[in-house]
Amino acid sequence: MDQENPFSGHTGVWRLAGIARGRVQGVGYRGYLAGRAAARGLAGYVQNLPDGTVEFVAEGEAGNLAAFLEEAWARHEPVIGVGEIAVSVTEPTGEFSRFEARFGDRQEEFFRRSGLALDLLKEIMKTEGEMLAEQRKTNALLKALLRTGGTE
Repeated sequence: MDQENPFSGHTGVWRLAGIARGRVQGVGYRGYLAGRAAARGLAGYVQNLPDGTVEFVAEGEAGNLAAFLEEAWARHEPVIGVGEIAVSVTEPTGEFSRFEARFGDRQEEFFRRSGLALDLLKEIMKTEGEMLAEQRKTNALLKALLRTGGTE
């Protein structure tokens, strides 16, 4: 569940470091975070970690960091599923000039994303099959009601 935003009521420039857990790799989360950070004028990076989490570091004004952290939950993104974000706030180092999404081996990432896409497609097809089965039941009930004149 969400935690209280550590920037509430604060001003000035800060450094936010976070680890996001959940369905956060291979779903466009790095690109999403990079876009949100750039839109807020933050500097830093986002990268996948070997344990399946995503690490991000952002520096900037407290208000922009507060908004960025709220957006990091990606609530309106249909494929991204952030379950937890652990954060720390420290003094900024000024080492970044922009925000970047860091990528590993492109071929490995492509195959990992392809596997996830296949899993998501299977879920969609399963859901579609279930919906069609329910529609067939509804159609059968409607036909029965029409045959009996709705007196059942």
